[in-house]
Amino acid sequence: MDTQPKQQKGEELTNPSKNTAEEYESLVQQEDEHIERLKTCTKLIWDALTIISQKASILHMETVKEAADHLHIMELDLRRELFKVRLKKSILANKMKRIQA
Repeated sequence: MDTQPKQQKGEELTNPSKNTAEEYESLVQQEDEHIERLKTCTKLIWDALTIISQKASILHMETVKEAADHLHIMELDLRRELFKVRLKKSILANKMKRIQA
């Protein structure tokens, strides 16, 4: 037996809109977080390259290359995650427009 309270007809129309708006806001926050993380990662890469150009002769090159590869992989992962969030956000924006219409 269904024990859930039945929704009123008006609630059916407002709840999806409210949930969609909350989900959109969450995606905006996720996007901001990914952008900050990506900025930090990019700065670390540029700083690492600067250090390498200044001290390459005294650094173990295999370790340097491996560390740089890891930073680059992390940057690519962050870009992919940012793309996924932006894609979800775009789809949700379209859905919100249809709900409001």
